[in-house]
Amino acid sequence: MTTIDPRQTQAREIVEDAISKLRAMGMTADGAASLLCIQGAVRVEDMAKRKSNVKTVAQFAEDPIDA
Repeated sequence: MTTIDPRQTQAREIVEDAISKLRAMGMTADGAASLLCIQGAVRVEDMAKRKSNVKTVAQFAEDPIDA
C-alpha cells in the first residue's frame, strides 16, 4: 500500500484552487494550467532542475491524454 504525503495533497489543492481562480477570470482550463506551468518554470533558478523539468513535461507531451 502506498502512503500519500499530506503535503502532496495540500499542494494539489493549491494548484486546483489557482486554476479555479484563473478560470473564474475567464481563462480556459488549458489556458490556466499552461499559465501556471510557464509561471512556475520561469521561477526555477537551478539550470539542472529546469532541464529536468523540461524533460518531464516533454514526456507528458508524448503520452496519451489521461481522460
